[in-house]
Amino acid sequence: MQRRSDTTYSCPLGNCACLSGSVASSLDGIIYVNDPKTYELLWINDNCMRSFGLETLEQQKCHKLFQGLDEPCPFCPMAKLNFDSFYIWEFYNSKINRHFLIKDKLIRHQGRTLHMEIATDITEKVLEQQVVQQKLEFEQTLIKCVRILLEEDDSNRAIERSIELAGRQYHADRCYVFESGHDSSNRRVVHNTHEWCAPGIDPQMHTLQNLPIALVSPWMELFLNSREVIIENLEDIRDAHPDLYATLKRQGIQRLFAVPLHLDGILTGFIGVDNPKNCLGDFTLLHSLAYFMDNTISRTRLADELRSISLHDSLTGLGNRNAYQATCKRLAEEKIDNMGVIYIDLNNLKFINDTYGHEKGDEYITSMSNIFSKHFRSSDIFRIGGDEFVFLCRNIAQDMFHKKIWNMRMECERKHPGALSLGALWEVAPPNVEVMIRECDRRMYQEKKRIKAAMAVSE
Repeated sequence: MQRRSDTTYSCPLGNCACLSGSVASSLDGIIYVNDPKTYELLWINDNCMRSFGLETLEQQKCHKLFQGLDEPCPFCPMAKLNFDSFYIWEFYNSKINRHFLIKDKLIRHQGRTLHMEIATDITEKVLEQQVVQQKLEFEQTLIKCVRILLEEDDSNRAIERSIELAGRQYHADRCYVFESGHDSSNRRVVHNTHEWCAPGIDPQMHTLQNLPIALVSPWMELFLNSREVIIENLEDIRDAHPDLYATLKRQGIQRLFAVPLHLDGILTGFIGVDNPKNCLGDFTLLHSLAYFMDNTISRTRLADELRSISLHDSLTGLGNRNAYQATCKRLAEEKIDNMGVIYIDLNNLKFINDTYGHEKGDEYITSMSNIFSKHFRSSDIFRIGGDEFVFLCRNIAQDMFHKKIWNMRMECERKHPGALSLGALWEVAPPNVEVMIRECDRRMYQEKKRIKAAMAVSE
């Protein structure tokens, strides 16, 4: 209820003696007169009768007829009324689902004080205003999202903040991003990469990883044609797509909207909202957000590729010197239960390069690095020079550490005899990893000297 104004008004019905006449009865809008003390209705016009499905007035009270209440309406303006001017306000009547501009005043009729109300239906105008307001809100939300996507340094954070704004705009349970890719068996899959959930809604992202692309195949043709997916009622797809139905049902989804994401013209995923309750059927925000998010995801992937290049050796795929130095710095700040370090030098690399060419030398390095990765985690191995490798193995049991070294040595020896010079050390709670690395380097160098000496004797 909102007070608009007090306006001096001369009642068009004069002294209201004509209330029961055909002119007043046929007036547009809803008009009624009641007793301001008992709230009993004394007269209503024909339009009021039709609007509330009445055939006869009988002894009705206004709050019962118009609001379905047994007591006077808590928002009743009766105490604010007078004889000189109308009290004007707006109200939404949920009983008949209409918006009204209402004018109330006191009138005198045959020496009796009565209350008259004239209610004009303004539903269409209100709906038009709501559409305009909704578009304005969409534009403001989109501007915020675009600013975030363009200005936020952390691309993942930018996407998460943007889908939160979109989810709130749609009054949705969830807003999320799915991206396509391949699993370890090189099968095409989709996985949930970003998610926002409304308060009280359980996150689903952890359960929506590596889903078969076939699960969302009904959507792919629509996405490929830049069209949205619209599920107004989940039950509508129950028979046609039972697997998809079961997946969505398990998440508590009854309604879903989704639009495609493209990267350089190629379909790469989609952005969607679950159970939206606002702006139904308006996909402007999602499509616009998808356009700008495409650019952000493209930048993210490029940044990830550049970061990967800067931290990985191009030949072996193992961590390079940059990654090694970053890991050493991180280890210096961490508390470590135990640590195993290995320093390796490939003995024959210079001979192979000089004799057979660098291509064969690269094959030799790749072959040896594959053996290393077979026995130790690739993430723990770093190629820090042409023929030098360092293993930094955190929290590994001592017997397991030495067993892995033995097995790795044997395989390397079978494939490339005399290939390795190796220094290793295992410690509990090492105070300084750099000291361990230097000691392993010293041990590796001692072994290399022994191998050279043995080769010289044999010659």
